Amino acid sequence: MLQLIAMLQRMPILLGLIGLFAVHAVKPAVQTSGASDFSVSVNLVKVPISVFNGNGDLVTDLRKEDFRVWEDQAAQDIRSFGHDINPVSVVLVLDTSMSEKSELKKIKEAAEEFAAALAPGDQISLITFDDEVYRTLDWTNDIKKLRKALAKIQTGLRTALYDAMYLAATDQLKGVEGRKAIILLTDCLNNQSSVALHEAALSIIQSQASLYVVSKTAMMREQAKRERRVVMLSDIYKRMFGDDNYIEEFFSKREAEMTDLSERTGGRCFFPTDYDQIKNIYTEVAHELKSTYFLTYVSNQNLPTNSHHKISIEYLKPSSKVLYRKGYYYNLQRDNIIPNTAAFATRK
Repeated sequence: MLQLIAMLQRMPILLGLIGLFAVHAVKPAVQTSGASDFSVSVNLVKVPISVFNGNGDLVTDLRKEDFRVWEDQAAQDIRSFGHDINPVSVVLVLDTSMSEKSELKKIKEAAEEFAAALAPGDQISLITFDDEVYRTLDWTNDIKKLRKALAKIQTGLRTALYDAMYLAATDQLKGVEGRKAIILLTDCLNNQSSVALHEAALSIIQSQASLYVVSKTAMMREQAKRERRVVMLSDIYKRMFGDDNYIEEFFSKREAEMTDLSERTGGRCFFPTDYDQIKNIYTEVAHELKSTYFLTYVSNQNLPTNSHHKISIEYLKPSSKVLYRKGYYYNLQRDNIIPNTAAFATRK
């Protein structure tokens, strides 16, 4: 929570509050310059799909005939449909800033169990971030190497969240083919990055990875309300704007940004209320990665180079949620699309 206080106190209090909340009140959740979710260089488009029933459980008996698909509002014929059993490359991204020893222990245990739940042939890498971003472990399928890497994790004071997202997508996943996922544990706060949110979001979208976010914001809300300096800022905000819910507004906007981004990539956002729940969420994500379906279609649209195309999918049976990538770039030329302003650091 000191991160939130520090972020608010970097500016004069009055201007900081106005800039932090008045500006965010009119901005959309995530601005990605009209970008969409992945790139193809042929007309065959593959779309990962996850469907959840009314109880929130993953549906595992999907059928081709229960789906309809459109590209740019034009109906498409589904060419193939099935359960995607191809190996997956997972970047596990952990926020270790300001973590207490007991919390860090639970984060490490959850990461180990997640790796153990992956299927043979899958590979995992580990990125950690606090004041800087570290490639803590390169690609491996050896859980012993992951365990050793987790044991070396250190903590810092500040949070380079957007740099971590950017580097996971543009550096760690560079040249990686096939199914890809980024699993991000974060408090959704950022006060140290050299790239902006929209750059980090665009890099993930262009990487073709599904983003799963485990957000610690639900655990931080009540703690924030008890901090003396935050209470003082809340009083000032109430006098200025007549509303004392600025903490709720702040975290709600951060959660909306991450939820929007994750669902655009076909992933999900989770909000555990204590650290013990993180282990179960990781296990759920590992199961979901092994249970994902896909459909393919051959686009019947005119596809100029670097063009963006929206995908819409309808599931004809009752369900609570259908997750899939919401679009793609055709034959995207990635060179110099995003400025290279972030880099991995080395632990001393």
